[in-house]
Amino acid sequence: MSPEIDRRIPAALFILRFFLAVFLLQWSIEKLILPNAAASIARNFYGVTLAAPASYALGVAELILSLALLFGVYRTIGYGLSLLVHTVTVVVSWRQLFDPWGLAKVGNHIWTSTWPTWGGFAALFLMRAWDTWTIDGWRQSRTAMPSSEAVKL
Repeated sequence: MSPEIDRRIPAALFILRFFLAVFLLQWSIEKLILPNAAASIARNFYGVTLAAPASYALGVAELILSLALLFGVYRTIGYGLSLLVHTVTVVVSWRQLFDPWGLAKVGNHIWTSTWPTWGGFAALFLMRAWDTWTIDGWRQSRTAMPSSEAVKL
């Protein structure tokens, strides 16, 4: 690859990761600030009864995951769990988009945004090794031996 492309890939992945993390972050903050809204969403969309303490626990877990995604910590685990969490949302949202006969419902176009978002999570996971503007990338660069040092040995 050309040096120009090499510089643009981490920049593009940083942008993708930043906005996907903000996307997840909003949901975690909502669970912490509005636990009743989270309980209502869990009941209506997932068919699960969620008590307020459970909403807080999920909010904290999702907040940790969002921050791990934002800063690129433990990329394989963090990006993979983020993809998994969003995959559940995509699967559940399928019911919001189509009626029992498979016809598209009118007025539920917001749920179609889950699909390209899922694609972003999948792409970020698949390209995680090139996402070097991260805490993991920084740690990796500090432990890697520079090529000029390797020649001296």
